[in-house]
Amino acid sequence: MIEEACLVARTGAGDRAAFRELYGRYSAPLFSLAVRMVGDAGEAEEAVQDAFVKIWRSASSFDPSKSRPFTWAVTLTRRTCIDRLRRRGRRPLPVPLPPEEVLPSDAPDARALTEGREDCEQVASLLAGVSPNQRGALELALYTDMTQAEIARHLGQPVGTVKSWIRRGLMNLRTAVSHYSP
Repeated sequence: MIEEACLVARTGAGDRAAFRELYGRYSAPLFSLAVRMVGDAGEAEEAVQDAFVKIWRSASSFDPSKSRPFTWAVTLTRRTCIDRLRRRGRRPLPVPLPPEEVLPSDAPDARALTEGREDCEQVASLLAGVSPNQRGALELALYTDMTQAEIARHLGQPVGTVKSWIRRGLMNLRTAVSHYSP
């Protein structure tokens, strides 16, 4: 299997096969993220398509020393979803949809969708390992366009507390990922 950073570099050089490989690896989990954020499969498909256009156009500027390729793709997708929702005057949905609505079993690329579902289950499993306060703050930070101040107001907590929950939650996730074995 080709390393993802190499695929991004090749995509940045205009390699369509590398881009197709990235799409095959990332489309399902990014679609799951988009559906969770926008709450509508059709709108999520459009957001993911927009995100992949951004991936194609900005792959040449990707810096592997700053983030992993998948993290970069998630960030682009998340920002795309937030931008689309802001243009429509809507807020992202913090509540996940049932798995069968997120990843239909009759989708054209069932293998990629299954792998995406497994990735989502792994993330959910890792999130379950952090404290409820950290998980709630992290989910709001990741799946909505709320600022830390807005999250604090939403949770009825001081901003400093919310910042600490998010930071500690991310540190706990980093540790959990490094020890994760499915």
